[in-house]
Amino acid sequence: MKSPIATLALLGSLAGGTAWAQTAPKRAASEPPAAAELHEDAVQSAINAPTVTAVPEPTPVDQLKAPTIDLPNDPIEPYLLTKNNGPFMVMAKVFRGPDSQKMALALCKELREEYHLPAYILRDKDWPGKHNIRGIPPQADPRAIQGNVKIPEKFRTYDEAAVLVGDEKTLKASEQLHHKVKKIKPKCLEGMSSIFPWRDGLIKSIRTTNPYVSAQDLYPHKRDDLIVRMNTTAWSIANCPGQYTLQVAEFSGRTTFNEKDENFRGPLALLNSPLRKAAGEAEELAAALKKDREVQQLGQPIYVFHDRTASRVYIGSFQSDRDPQAVQVREALVKMAVPLMDRKRTGGAVDTMIVPATMLTDLSVIKTQFEK
Repeated sequence: MKSPIATLALLGSLAGGTAWAQTAPKRAASEPPAAAELHEDAVQSAINAPTVTAVPEPTPVDQLKAPTIDLPNDPIEPYLLTKNNGPFMVMAKVFRGPDSQKMALALCKELREEYHLPAYILRDKDWPGKHNIRGIPPQADPRAIQGNVKIPEKFRTYDEAAVLVGDEKTLKASEQLHHKVKKIKPKCLEGMSSIFPWRDGLIKSIRTTNPYVSAQDLYPHKRDDLIVRMNTTAWSIANCPGQYTLQVAEFSGRTTFNEKDENFRGPLALLNSPLRKAAGEAEELAAALKKDREVQQLGQPIYVFHDRTASRVYIGSFQSDRDPQAVQVREALVKMAVPLMDRKRTGGAVDTMIVPATMLTDLSVIKTQFEK
Protein backbone atom coordinates (compact mmCIF):
# COMPACT_ATOMS: atom_id res chain seq x y z
CA MET A 1 0.00 0.00 0.00
CA LYS A 2 1.35 3.43 -0.95
CA SER A 3 1.80 6.13 1.64
CA PRO A 4 -0.54 9.22 1.58
CA ILE A 5 2.34 11.47 0.41
CA ALA A 6 3.20 9.16 -2.47
CA THR A 7 -0.48 8.98 -3.46
CA LEU A 8 -0.86 12.78 -3.52
CA ALA A 9 2.31 13.09 -5.58
CA LEU A 10 1.03 10.55 -8.09
CA LEU A 11 -2.36 12.28 -8.39
CA GLY A 12 -0.64 15.62 -8.84
CA SER A 13 1.53 14.31 -11.61
CA LEU A 14 -1.46 12.72 -13.32
CA ALA A 15 -3.47 15.95 -13.09
CA GLY A 16 -0.59 18.00 -14.43
CA GLY A 17 0.08 15.55 -17.23
CA THR A 18 -3.59 15.55 -18.26
CA ALA A 19 -3.79 19.32 -18.36
CA TRP A 20 -0.61 19.51 -20.43
CA ALA A 21 -1.92 16.91 -22.83
CA GLN A 22 -5.04 19.06 -23.57
CA THR A 23 -2.97 22.05 -24.79
CA ALA A 24 -0.15 20.15 -26.44
CA PRO A 25 -0.12 19.82 -30.23
CA LYS A 26 -1.12 16.53 -31.79
CA ARG A 27 1.78 14.16 -32.41
CA ALA A 28 2.36 12.09 -35.48
CA ALA A 29 1.05 8.55 -35.68
CA SER A 30 4.58 7.18 -35.53
CA GLU A 31 5.42 8.99 -32.28
CA PRO A 32 5.23 6.96 -29.02
CA PRO A 33 2.52 7.92 -26.48
CA ALA A 34 3.43 10.47 -23.86
CA ALA A 35 4.22 9.42 -20.31
CA ALA A 36 1.20 11.31 -19.00
CA GLU A 37 -1.10 9.33 -21.26
CA LEU A 38 0.44 6.10 -20.03
CA HIS A 39 -0.26 7.12 -16.44
CA GLU A 40 -3.83 8.05 -17.35
CA ASP A 41 -4.38 4.65 -18.98
CA ALA A 42 -2.97 2.90 -15.90
CA VAL A 43 -5.31 4.79 -13.59
CA GLN A 44 -8.30 3.98 -15.78
CA SER A 45 -7.34 0.27 -15.84
CA ALA A 46 -7.07 0.25 -12.07
CA ILE A 47 -10.53 1.78 -11.77
CA ASN A 48 -12.04 -0.81 -14.10
CA ALA A 49 -10.21 -3.75 -12.39
CA PRO A 50 -12.38 -6.12 -10.32
CA THR A 51 -12.44 -5.43 -6.60
CA VAL A 52 -10.63 -7.98 -4.39
CA THR A 53 -12.83 -9.21 -1.55
CA ALA A 54 -11.11 -8.83 1.83
CA VAL A 55 -11.23 -11.52 4.50
CA PRO A 56 -14.07 -10.68 6.86
CA GLU A 57 -13.39 -9.85 10.45
CA PRO A 58 -13.90 -12.56 13.10
CA THR A 59 -17.30 -12.68 14.71
CA PRO A 60 -17.25 -10.94 18.11
CA VAL A 61 -17.48 -13.32 21.01
CA ASP A 62 -20.57 -11.66 22.43
CA GLN A 63 -22.39 -12.29 19.13
CA LEU A 64 -21.75 -16.03 19.05
CA LYS A 65 -24.96 -18.02 19.19
CA ALA A 66 -25.63 -21.09 21.29
CA PRO A 67 -25.31 -24.49 19.58
CA THR A 68 -28.40 -25.48 17.62
CA ILE A 69 -27.74 -29.20 18.10
CA ASP A 70 -28.23 -31.37 21.14
CA LEU A 71 -24.83 -31.71 22.76
CA PRO A 72 -24.01 -35.13 24.23
CA ASN A 73 -23.98 -35.72 27.97
CA ASP A 74 -21.93 -38.91 27.84
CA PRO A 75 -19.05 -39.35 30.32
CA ILE A 76 -15.97 -37.77 28.80
CA GLU A 77 -13.42 -40.01 30.54
CA PRO A 78 -13.45 -42.82 27.90
CA TYR A 79 -12.59 -40.25 25.24
CA LEU A 80 -9.74 -38.46 27.02
CA LEU A 81 -6.27 -38.60 25.53
CA THR A 82 -3.63 -40.68 27.35
CA LYS A 83 0.06 -41.30 26.81
CA ASN A 84 -0.76 -44.64 25.18
CA ASN A 85 -2.32 -42.90 22.14
CA GLY A 86 -0.46 -41.59 19.13
CA PRO A 87 2.29 -40.58 19.24
CA PHE A 88 1.85 -38.83 15.85
CA MET A 89 -1.59 -37.28 15.49
CA VAL A 90 -3.69 -34.59 13.80
CA MET A 91 -5.31 -31.80 15.79
CA ALA A 92 -8.72 -31.51 14.14
CA LYS A 93 -10.43 -28.74 16.11
CA VAL A 94 -10.13 -26.63 19.26
CA PHE A 95 -13.21 -25.50 21.20
CA ARG A 96 -13.38 -22.77 23.82
CA GLY A 97 -16.04 -21.68 26.25
CA PRO A 98 -18.28 -23.28 28.87
CA ASP A 99 -19.56 -25.90 26.37
CA SER A 100 -16.12 -26.71 24.95
CA GLN A 101 -16.03 -30.23 26.40
CA LYS A 102 -19.49 -31.15 25.10
CA MET A 103 -18.74 -29.76 21.64
CA ALA A 104 -15.45 -31.62 21.54
CA LEU A 105 -17.26 -34.77 22.61
CA ALA A 106 -19.80 -34.35 19.80
CA LEU A 107 -17.04 -34.06 17.19
CA CYS A 108 -15.06 -36.90 18.74
CA LYS A 109 -18.05 -39.26 18.63
CA GLU A 110 -18.85 -38.36 15.02
CA LEU A 111 -15.26 -38.98 13.91
CA ARG A 112 -15.32 -42.37 15.59
CA GLU A 113 -18.79 -43.48 14.49
CA GLU A 114 -19.11 -41.95 11.02
CA TYR A 115 -15.50 -41.89 9.80
CA HIS A 116 -14.08 -44.75 11.93
CA LEU A 117 -11.10 -42.66 13.07
CA PRO A 118 -9.45 -42.92 16.50
CA ALA A 119 -10.36 -39.55 18.02
CA TYR A 120 -9.52 -38.27 21.50
CA ILE A 121 -10.09 -35.17 23.63
CA LEU A 122 -7.35 -33.15 25.29
CA ARG A 123 -8.56 -30.69 27.90
CA ASP A 124 -6.48 -27.63 28.59
CA LYS A 125 -7.01 -27.87 32.35
CA ASP A 126 -5.50 -31.38 32.43
CA TRP A 127 -2.23 -30.21 30.90
CA PRO A 128 0.64 -29.28 33.29
CA GLY A 129 1.45 -25.61 33.55
CA LYS A 130 -2.02 -24.39 32.60
CA HIS A 131 -3.31 -23.85 36.12
CA ASN A 132 -2.28 -23.68 39.77
CA ILE A 133 -4.70 -26.08 41.42
CA ARG A 134 -3.33 -28.20 44.26
CA GLY A 135 -3.23 -31.88 43.46
CA ILE A 136 -3.19 -31.34 39.69
CA PRO A 137 0.03 -31.45 37.60
CA PRO A 138 2.53 -29.95 38.04
CA GLN A 139 1.66 -29.85 41.76
CA ALA A 140 0.52 -33.48 41.71
CA ASP A 141 2.71 -36.56 41.68
CA PRO A 142 4.87 -36.41 38.50
CA ARG A 143 3.78 -39.94 37.64
CA ALA A 144 0.13 -38.92 37.38
CA ILE A 145 -1.15 -39.21 33.80
CA GLN A 146 -4.03 -36.79 34.19
CA GLY A 147 -5.78 -34.90 36.93
CA ASN A 148 -9.25 -35.52 38.28
CA VAL A 149 -10.68 -32.02 38.59
CA LYS A 150 -13.88 -31.71 40.61
CA ILE A 151 -16.14 -28.93 41.82
CA PRO A 152 -15.32 -26.12 42.54
CA GLU A 153 -11.85 -26.26 40.96
CA LYS A 154 -13.08 -27.14 37.50
CA PHE A 155 -15.10 -23.90 37.28
CA ARG A 156 -12.02 -21.81 38.06
CA THR A 157 -10.08 -23.10 35.08
CA TYR A 158 -10.19 -21.82 31.53
CA ASP A 159 -12.36 -24.19 29.51
CA GLU A 160 -10.68 -25.35 26.32
CA ALA A 161 -10.83 -28.75 24.65
CA ALA A 162 -9.06 -30.02 21.55
CA VAL A 163 -9.93 -33.02 19.42
CA LEU A 164 -6.93 -35.07 18.27
CA VAL A 165 -7.13 -37.85 15.70
CA GLY A 166 -4.86 -40.79 14.96
CA ASP A 167 -2.63 -43.43 16.50
CA GLU A 168 0.09 -43.16 13.88
CA LYS A 169 3.61 -44.41 14.60
CA THR A 170 5.46 -42.55 11.84
CA LEU A 171 5.57 -39.05 10.39
CA LYS A 172 4.65 -40.31 6.93
CA ALA A 173 1.52 -42.01 8.22
CA SER A 174 0.45 -38.86 10.09
CA GLU A 175 0.89 -36.84 6.89
CA GLN A 176 -1.43 -39.18 5.00
CA LEU A 177 -3.95 -38.97 7.82
CA HIS A 178 -3.75 -35.17 7.74
CA HIS A 179 -4.73 -35.06 4.06
CA LYS A 180 -7.73 -37.23 4.88
CA VAL A 181 -8.85 -35.23 7.91
CA LYS A 182 -8.69 -31.87 6.07
CA LYS A 183 -11.37 -33.06 3.64
CA ILE A 184 -13.84 -34.04 6.37
CA LYS A 185 -16.87 -31.80 6.95
CA PRO A 186 -18.52 -32.99 10.16
CA LYS A 187 -22.24 -32.42 10.44
CA CYS A 188 -22.02 -31.43 14.10
CA LEU A 189 -19.97 -28.33 13.24
CA GLU A 190 -22.89 -26.96 11.24
CA GLY A 191 -24.82 -26.53 14.48
CA MET A 192 -21.98 -24.78 16.33
CA SER A 193 -21.21 -21.10 15.90
CA SER A 194 -17.61 -20.06 15.29
CA ILE A 195 -15.68 -16.81 15.24
CA PHE A 196 -14.40 -17.89 11.81
CA PRO A 197 -17.62 -18.93 10.02
CA TRP A 198 -15.95 -19.01 6.59
CA ARG A 199 -13.72 -21.92 7.57
CA ASP A 200 -15.23 -25.08 6.13
CA GLY A 201 -15.05 -28.34 8.07
CA LEU A 202 -11.64 -29.40 9.35
CA ILE A 203 -9.65 -27.59 6.65
CA LYS A 204 -7.50 -25.89 9.31
CA SER A 205 -6.41 -29.10 11.04
CA ILE A 206 -2.69 -29.44 11.72
CA ARG A 207 -0.25 -32.25 12.40
CA THR A 208 0.98 -32.64 15.95
CA THR A 209 2.16 -35.18 18.52
CA ASN A 210 0.71 -36.53 21.72
CA PRO A 211 1.84 -34.03 24.39
CA TYR A 212 1.87 -36.80 27.01
CA VAL A 213 4.58 -38.69 25.10
CA SER A 214 8.17 -37.67 25.87
CA ALA A 215 10.33 -36.41 23.03
CA GLN A 216 12.76 -39.33 23.38
CA ASP A 217 9.86 -41.76 22.93
CA LEU A 218 8.56 -40.31 19.67
CA TYR A 219 10.96 -42.32 17.55
CA PRO A 220 11.81 -46.02 17.92
CA HIS A 221 14.88 -46.86 19.98
CA LYS A 222 17.77 -48.63 18.33
CA ARG A 223 19.59 -51.48 19.98
CA ASP A 224 22.99 -50.45 21.35
CA ASP A 225 25.34 -53.36 20.72
CA LEU A 226 28.01 -51.88 23.01
CA ILE A 227 25.62 -51.76 25.98
CA VAL A 228 24.49 -55.30 25.20
CA ARG A 229 28.10 -56.53 25.35
CA MET A 230 28.73 -54.66 28.61
CA ASN A 231 25.72 -56.29 30.28
CA THR A 232 26.34 -59.98 29.66
CA THR A 233 26.98 -60.84 33.33
CA ALA A 234 24.62 -62.76 35.59
CA TRP A 235 23.70 -59.48 37.31
CA SER A 236 22.39 -57.90 34.09
CA ILE A 237 19.29 -55.75 34.52
CA ALA A 238 17.99 -57.30 31.30
CA ASN A 239 17.17 -60.41 33.35
CA CYS A 240 14.82 -58.51 35.69
CA PRO A 241 11.26 -59.81 35.14
CA GLY A 242 9.60 -56.79 36.74
CA GLN A 243 8.99 -53.36 35.30
CA TYR A 244 10.41 -51.47 38.29
CA THR A 245 13.42 -51.82 40.54
CA LEU A 246 15.18 -49.84 43.29
CA GLN A 247 18.57 -48.22 42.68
CA VAL A 248 20.95 -48.36 45.65
CA ALA A 249 24.31 -47.25 44.22
CA GLU A 250 25.89 -45.56 41.20
CA PHE A 251 29.53 -45.53 40.07
CA SER A 252 30.34 -42.92 37.43
CA GLY A 253 33.26 -42.45 35.08
CA ARG A 254 35.54 -39.49 34.57
CA THR A 255 34.65 -36.06 33.16
CA THR A 256 36.61 -32.91 32.42
CA PHE A 257 36.28 -29.51 30.77
CA ASN A 258 39.97 -29.45 29.81
CA GLU A 259 40.58 -30.92 26.35
CA LYS A 260 44.32 -31.23 27.14
CA ASP A 261 43.83 -33.24 30.32
CA GLU A 262 46.54 -35.95 30.32
CA ASN A 263 44.15 -38.43 31.89
CA PHE A 264 42.23 -38.48 28.61
CA ARG A 265 45.19 -38.63 26.22
CA GLY A 266 47.61 -41.36 25.25
CA PRO A 267 47.26 -45.03 24.27
CA LEU A 268 46.73 -46.18 27.88
CA ALA A 269 43.92 -43.73 28.66
CA LEU A 270 41.17 -46.27 28.03
CA LEU A 271 42.94 -49.03 29.96
CA ASN A 272 43.11 -46.78 33.02
CA SER A 273 39.60 -45.41 32.53
CA PRO A 274 37.64 -44.86 35.76
CA LEU A 275 34.57 -46.06 33.84
CA ARG A 276 36.16 -49.49 33.67
CA LYS A 277 36.92 -49.25 37.39
CA ALA A 278 33.35 -48.15 38.09
CA ALA A 279 32.03 -51.27 36.35
CA GLY A 280 34.25 -53.47 38.52
CA GLU A 281 33.16 -51.75 41.71
CA ALA A 282 29.50 -52.19 40.80
CA GLU A 283 30.06 -55.90 40.23
CA GLU A 284 31.89 -56.22 43.57
CA LEU A 285 29.11 -54.41 45.43
CA ALA A 286 26.46 -56.65 43.85
CA ALA A 287 28.41 -59.78 44.89
CA ALA A 288 28.85 -58.49 48.45
CA LEU A 289 25.16 -57.63 48.80
CA LYS A 290 24.18 -61.07 47.60
CA LYS A 291 26.33 -62.69 50.31
CA ASP A 292 24.97 -60.50 53.12
CA ARG A 293 22.52 -62.35 55.36
CA GLU A 294 20.20 -59.41 56.05
CA VAL A 295 19.96 -58.60 52.36
CA GLN A 296 19.19 -62.24 51.63
CA GLN A 297 16.29 -62.09 54.08
CA LEU A 298 14.65 -59.43 51.91
CA GLY A 299 14.13 -62.07 49.24
CA GLN A 300 14.84 -59.65 46.40
CA PRO A 301 17.25 -60.19 43.46
CA ILE A 302 20.21 -57.93 42.75
CA TYR A 303 21.01 -56.43 39.34
CA VAL A 304 23.69 -54.29 37.70
CA PHE A 305 23.40 -52.05 34.66
CA HIS A 306 26.39 -50.64 32.74
CA ASP A 307 25.95 -47.86 30.19
CA ARG A 308 28.25 -45.34 28.50
CA THR A 309 28.43 -43.01 31.52
CA ALA A 310 28.06 -45.05 34.72
CA SER A 311 27.34 -48.40 36.38
CA ARG A 312 24.35 -48.76 38.70
CA VAL A 313 23.31 -51.39 41.26
CA TYR A 314 19.65 -52.26 41.81
CA ILE A 315 17.74 -54.40 44.29
CA GLY A 316 14.27 -55.85 43.77
CA SER A 317 11.82 -56.65 41.00
CA PHE A 318 8.38 -55.03 41.16
CA GLN A 319 5.44 -54.87 38.75
CA SER A 320 4.05 -51.57 40.05
CA ASP A 321 5.62 -48.32 41.18
CA ARG A 322 3.22 -48.35 44.14
CA ASP A 323 4.03 -51.85 45.33
CA PRO A 324 3.84 -51.88 49.17
CA GLN A 325 6.63 -54.44 49.24
CA ALA A 326 8.94 -51.95 47.53
CA VAL A 327 8.36 -49.49 50.39
CA GLN A 328 9.25 -52.14 52.95
CA VAL A 329 12.41 -53.10 51.06
CA ARG A 330 13.56 -49.49 50.86
CA GLU A 331 12.96 -48.85 54.56
CA ALA A 332 14.93 -51.97 55.45
CA LEU A 333 17.83 -50.97 53.18
CA VAL A 334 17.97 -47.49 54.70
CA LYS A 335 18.33 -48.99 58.17
CA MET A 336 21.08 -51.41 57.16
CA ALA A 337 23.09 -48.94 55.03
CA VAL A 338 25.52 -48.07 57.84
CA PRO A 339 25.85 -51.62 59.29
CA LEU A 340 26.75 -52.90 55.82
CA MET A 341 29.89 -50.76 55.98
CA ASP A 342 31.13 -52.67 59.03
CA ARG A 343 33.74 -55.11 57.74
CA LYS A 344 33.61 -57.13 61.00
CA ARG A 345 30.14 -58.38 60.20
CA THR A 346 29.96 -62.06 59.40
CA GLY A 347 28.71 -63.13 56.05
CA GLY A 348 30.37 -60.40 54.02
CA ALA A 349 30.78 -56.63 54.02
CA VAL A 350 30.89 -53.77 51.54
CA ASP A 351 33.21 -50.79 51.32
CA THR A 352 30.62 -48.54 49.65
CA MET A 353 27.57 -47.16 51.43
CA ILE A 354 24.34 -47.89 49.63
CA VAL A 355 21.88 -45.01 49.11
CA PRO A 356 18.39 -46.30 48.24
CA ALA A 357 16.60 -43.99 45.81
CA THR A 358 13.39 -42.24 46.83
CA MET A 359 11.56 -43.53 43.75
CA LEU A 360 11.62 -46.78 41.81
CA THR A 361 13.35 -46.95 38.44
CA ASP A 362 11.16 -47.64 35.41
CA LEU A 363 12.96 -50.26 33.32
CA SER A 364 10.87 -49.80 30.16
CA VAL A 365 13.38 -47.39 28.63
CA ILE A 366 16.46 -49.33 29.79
CA LYS A 367 15.24 -52.65 28.41
CA THR A 368 14.64 -51.18 24.95
CA GLN A 369 18.42 -50.96 24.57
CA PHE A 370 18.60 -54.76 24.68
CA GLU A 371 15.78 -55.42 22.20
CA LYS A 372 16.53 -56.29 18.58
